Amino acid sequence: MADENEGLTFLTAFAELATRLAADRVVLHSFAYQSESFGRWECEVGRRRVRIRVSWDGKDKYLLVSTAELATGSKERRWALVEEHDLRSRRPNVTQLLATVHAAITAHAGL
Repeated sequence: MADENEGLTFLTAFAELATRLAADRVVLHSFAYQSESFGRWECEVGRRRVRIRVSWDGKDKYLLVSTAELATGSKERRWALVEEHDLRSRRPNVTQLLATVHAAITAHAGL
């Protein structure tokens, strides 16, 4: 990472995003962060029967958004890729990246 505090900056900003989503009843189901892999991370959020998985590849500056519909009583997920964002040319900062993530989640969560 370019800055030893970059991980903490990201995690603080992500916690703020999770708080905003919770206010809209979008639940954070899982989160994984690897600071030594160029800030690679993945989360799964959702509402009742809709799940949204967001994956960030920090090395390639690539964001993927997938969705899955859960059948009643099922935990099985069949992910469908719904958005791809190649951000190499934009080199987004944490605020810009998480704004893109927030827009994608709210769009696919039906908000």
